[in-house]
Amino acid sequence: MLCRAAPVLLTALAASLAPSLALAAPIEFVEQRGNFMIFDDVDGSVEHANWFTREPFYAGYYAVEDGFLEAHPDDSQFLVIYSTFSLVKGVGAFYQSLANDVAGIGYKQAAELDAVIPAEFFDDTPNSQMAGLLHMNDWHNFILPGNTGINDEWISLVFGQELGHAWLAFVHANLGDAPPDSMLGRAKAHWSFYLENGGSPVEGHQWTDNGDGTFTAAKLDKYQFSDLDLYLMGLMSPDEVKPWFLIEDPHDCVDSAKEDKSCAPIDGFSFQADQYTVSGTRRDIAIKNVIDAEGPRMPAYPDAPNEFSLSFILIKRPGEVLCDAELAAIDEIIDRSLAQYVDQTRGRASLINRTHVDGPIDPGPVCVEETTTGGADESSSSGGGETPTTGEADTTSTGGSSGGSGTGSDAGGHLDDEGCGCRQSPTAPWLLGIGLLPLLRRRRR
Repeated sequence: MLCRAAPVLLTALAASLAPSLALAAPIEFVEQRGNFMIFDDVDGSVEHANWFTREPFYAGYYAVEDGFLEAHPDDSQFLVIYSTFSLVKGVGAFYQSLANDVAGIGYKQAAELDAVIPAEFFDDTPNSQMAGLLHMNDWHNFILPGNTGINDEWISLVFGQELGHAWLAFVHANLGDAPPDSMLGRAKAHWSFYLENGGSPVEGHQWTDNGDGTFTAAKLDKYQFSDLDLYLMGLMSPDEVKPWFLIEDPHDCVDSAKEDKSCAPIDGFSFQADQYTVSGTRRDIAIKNVIDAEGPRMPAYPDAPNEFSLSFILIKRPGEVLCDAELAAIDEIIDRSLAQYVDQTRGRASLINRTHVDGPIDPGPVCVEETTTGGADESSSSGGGETPTTGEADTTSTGGSSGGSGTGSDAGGHLDDEGCGCRQSPTAPWLLGIGLLPLLRRRRR
């Protein structure tokens, strides 16, 4: 989430973290690619970090920031990590706010739920401009099954959701006799399954009111931020935000894949059928309901920033070597992530890749055909990616990504070992390459 002025005792924080930080060696720069920089996790402290409690998080994070800033200027608000290994604890991707100075977007609730965030307004990166960390996990999760190309749906959901978590989704609303957090779903950091928001990457659905007490959601493969999302992101004025609705008392879910036809929980997300029809009661909501509960967003549109700077890094184990097709694939994943995000904001935001360079780049070693069949390549780690929480009892989740089946992420956008709003890519983590390339393996030093 974006920075805020912090009533945090930074000297006490530094003292409390000093013992852990001494054990974590900074990542070491290896090489510059077109869109990203490669670093070695020299002592495994990044791969094996505990990212979900405050002191261990910063032990891992400062090792990343210190190594990155040794090789690159301090000119980014968001640091985006991809890795050649999977995150521990079965997490597929997460966002962690490092600082916040924006009022009216629900950070009071986020601080109450997130084990890393110390207060509503804070700055845990006083020595850099960094406001947030996106850990996108093993980059192979963004490749389609069978190496048939890049998974644009996964990018639309995962990158959109994790960067969206800089501002979303924590707000309460003054809804009269309904609980103020009624719009929230998984981990109180994503929108409810039954919130009509056009199909946000931060969950909710594109619900159609059928006019007879039933509502139907369509299955989507691309996600776009809602008016409410854009307001909270500082990209839309409150006067522009169209009313939306919440389905209360959901029942009689005719498209449910559950044997008893019971309805999805509010913290669900994906469903198996081509559409999902439910009976319920419509509660209309307007932006005034949110402002009454949270106060106005400050800074407000159009004074809020609409241009954001990001840096992209790949962290690998020492000795790992990526081949030309892999390097090209990661460059393309980053290009598509940036372009899709701007499209998801309807062109209201612009993103700058501070780690992009022009000019010739060594393509890297040529990828070679895999000569063995079955099993994971020795140089890649297993695991990776879990699906967003599903409303279907028989929907399968492979576990391990930002957005998965089960409880999901915490207030900072984390996904625990059972979930976050980013669905599991069906890509096996050992599949390498892009397009119609044959099964490849990494060359090793």
